Amino acid sequence: MKRESELDRLRRELLDRSWQPGGYRIFTIREPKRREIAAAPFRDRVAHHALCRWLGPVLEHRFIARSYSCQIGKGTMAARETCRRLVNQYAFVLKCDVRKFYPNLDHAILLQKLRQRIACPGVLDMVERIVASFRTGPELPPAWFTGDDLFAVTRPRGLPIGNLTSQLWGNFYLDDLDHALVESERHGAYLRYTDDFLIFGDDKNRLWELRQRVIDELAAVRLRLAEPKSRLLLTEEGVPFCGFVFRPNHRPRVLGATKRRFFSRWRTLESARRIPELSRFVVAWFQFSREGNTVGLRKGLWTKGARQGVFSHRRG
Repeated sequence: MKRESELDRLRRELLDRSWQPGGYRIFTIREPKRREIAAAPFRDRVAHHALCRWLGPVLEHRFIARSYSCQIGKGTMAARETCRRLVNQYAFVLKCDVRKFYPNLDHAILLQKLRQRIACPGVLDMVERIVASFRTGPELPPAWFTGDDLFAVTRPRGLPIGNLTSQLWGNFYLDDLDHALVESERHGAYLRYTDDFLIFGDDKNRLWELRQRVIDELAAVRLRLAEPKSRLLLTEEGVPFCGFVFRPNHRPRVLGATKRRFFSRWRTLESARRIPELSRFVVAWFQFSREGNTVGLRKGLWTKGARQGVFSHRRG
């Protein structure tokens, strides 16, 4: 009932720079893996969306073509299609993942990068307040890098998983890595989805050289590769990416871990008799899984769901 007045008040606060981020609500999720989520107040999320609508095109203008996540038309489906094409072309892939990506994003480095792209003082002030509103605690010890002194441990770091701004800034934070590989190293067989990226090739020695370049570029922004997740694979063995396994000349298959999480969630909702929620969950998973070679799996699940009344209240 107060939407217009609240929006007007938020607008005035942003214009006169009196707006301050509210406190976060912290909770933990365990699917697909354990993560600590920091949810901002609703009015702050409205401000985040307004900021990203303005800032998104400014930052995305610099992104390479195969940088995915938090962009219109460049979500998981587009990333998986690019992965499928590259798997069909190359014999090897260097699969890389960044260790504790969002909790380790350095505030000073992020703000330095953003100041090079933002000319508006008001927007920059808002950005600085959002970045300063959250920081990783001592429960996650910082990594040490060459040249660090004792004060390095006090460097503010971390972006809240849950903010729309964190998704955009996380993608932007690794933009220099993208350009280093694609332009400086002239290696175009590459794609990245946030902190999960793949480097394809037919020469293993060349891929090991590129791995060292990745390590150096990450160290420059105080990040490290996650071990043993980062490894060299034969594409024929299967390339896990965005919930699927990709093999040359085959349609992708759903990862075993993804299926196990799905069935575990199904059993939980079924035992609690939360049928409407289970129905929505299953239909959403059908839309996800149809990208792969899952006809038999989906038929079996549909038969099981119909027998248990999961779809009885939905038309068709």
